[in-house]
Amino acid sequence: MIAMAAIPNLLDAADQWIKLTTPHFELYTTAGEKKGREAILYFEQVRSFFLEASPSKRAPEVPVRIVAFRSESQYKPYRMNEGSLAFYASGRNRDYIVMQDISAEHYPAAIHEYTHLAVKHAGLKLPTWLNEGMADLYSTLKPKGTQALVGDLIPGRAQTLLTSKWMPLEVLASVDETSPLYNERDKAGVFYAQSWFLTHMLYLSPEYRPNFTKFMLALTNGQDMLQAFQSAYGKGVQDVFFDLNQYLKGNRFYGMLFNVKLEKSAEDPQVSEATAADSGLVLGDVLALVHKTDEARRAYDQLAKDNPGNADVQESLAYLDWRAGHMESARQHFSRAYSAGLNHAQMCLDYATLELNASPGSTQAISILRRALELKPDFVDARLQLALALSNQENFEAAVEEFRQVKKVNPDQAPQFFLAKAYADARVGNIDQARQDIESAKKWVKSPADSDRAAALARYLDELQNAKTRAAVARSSPQFRPADDDPPAPTLHRAPKPPFEVHETSPQNPFVKPGEQIDHIEGLAQRLECDGETALLHVSVGRASMVFEIPDPTRVLIKHPGEVQHDFSCGAQKPYPITVFYAAKPDLKKGTAGIVRELDF
Repeated sequence: MIAMAAIPNLLDAADQWIKLTTPHFELYTTAGEKKGREAILYFEQVRSFFLEASPSKRAPEVPVRIVAFRSESQYKPYRMNEGSLAFYASGRNRDYIVMQDISAEHYPAAIHEYTHLAVKHAGLKLPTWLNEGMADLYSTLKPKGTQALVGDLIPGRAQTLLTSKWMPLEVLASVDETSPLYNERDKAGVFYAQSWFLTHMLYLSPEYRPNFTKFMLALTNGQDMLQAFQSAYGKGVQDVFFDLNQYLKGNRFYGMLFNVKLEKSAEDPQVSEATAADSGLVLGDVLALVHKTDEARRAYDQLAKDNPGNADVQESLAYLDWRAGHMESARQHFSRAYSAGLNHAQMCLDYATLELNASPGSTQAISILRRALELKPDFVDARLQLALALSNQENFEAAVEEFRQVKKVNPDQAPQFFLAKAYADARVGNIDQARQDIESAKKWVKSPADSDRAAALARYLDELQNAKTRAAVARSSPQFRPADDDPPAPTLHRAPKPPFEVHETSPQNPFVKPGEQIDHIEGLAQRLECDGETALLHVSVGRASMVFEIPDPTRVLIKHPGEVQHDFSCGAQKPYPITVFYAAKPDLKKGTAGIVRELDF
């Protein structure tokens, strides 16, 4: 009984969960049908606004799931932190917005979170101040008939600006998610207020709005705030700071009306009672999203007991185990979910990845990946994984065919894609195409390891070409008389083992698993997150930042001259040079590049 008291009451008998669905949202709530209809229609209007206002028309492929409680007490076991009325989280297959309630006065908090979702799906990499400033700006959205108004002043933010000392814009630009100016309540107020007001001026004032898109593009292309001000507006940072002060002192502020056009099907949501299994699973997923792992596991275990054979529960257990580093258990849960008929594309890719990690020659993994592509033919991650698996199994012709079907890759996928494709092309004799692939890879390489791999591949192609030339010269010689028992002339498939392998291992490191591709980067350690099931190491590499998973710190080889041990403290690190050797397993949802196997510093 004591243990059960720690488990959130997933479904109180007095609280009937209902489910409302539109083409782009799925709302679970205990606040009743009337409020649920109002809320989901409001979110559809917000979505329409973003598609109209944003230069990017990309939106989530899967309906966003909204979980809206009726009260603070109901919300409390599931909230991300004490101060949030709502939060956004990216789940394994969809995005979540979780709200304390769906009172109209709390809509701005939800729209703030939806803005972060929209920015992510638009592929924009905004500095922290602009990301938060846009979220605050759009949180003022008010539907007015067939239009939406954006730009109302936020009284609390304005009051902060009137009564507090402002920070220089150079300091504002330097704030990131690890900074006290972002995280500590007594310091974050000025940061949020100034971010909102600067965004308001740049986006809505007549002087700045015409070049706002140019300013955003400059930032996303790597310019810092000072450079972007100069290139977009021809102004220095002090000029912009002066204009911002004058903007606050002025007697005129600006808003903007956007057209809002709803699809007919969005105007009349489908409403049904949510079963105990469905609502319980949704709430268990929320617990997992906010890293309340023990509570989530107890919820899932109870659901599995009450609903034996439920594929969705098995899938949730699989991902919970995966995040905890229990790969074999995760693979078993994936297997049960797949056998029970649950096989959406992302789960198929993740299941196949674990199968290949356990057995690089797995033919079952090939079948699962092909199923993922049946469900989602343009799924580049699955296509790339399939091509790599076929290459590792030396089925190069099939691998080349899969590579050819990929029409577009993003910058993070490009180095691995072109290098692996070059190797497969070389093994089937497409030497010219392999050279083109290497040149394409060189345009995207980000790490010394990728550059070394490209150079090694180029040397390998030269060796193959020279061997082919020597064989042709030998055949043309009058003295050349092959006998029946002579060994065959060199062919591509019998060429010496190339210096490039699709998967590389490090035999000196006992923690490297068979079949893992080990890459390395050199940079500065910045931060170690320890508040989730797996630690996350943030490293700055040049002007970029990379994140690596550490599921089990005891399974990382540490090389630190002069000391036998080194204590890693959680949180921000005093920057120090570090080389990270990692198993390349990109996770686009977490934003991680792979799993740490060795740290040298």
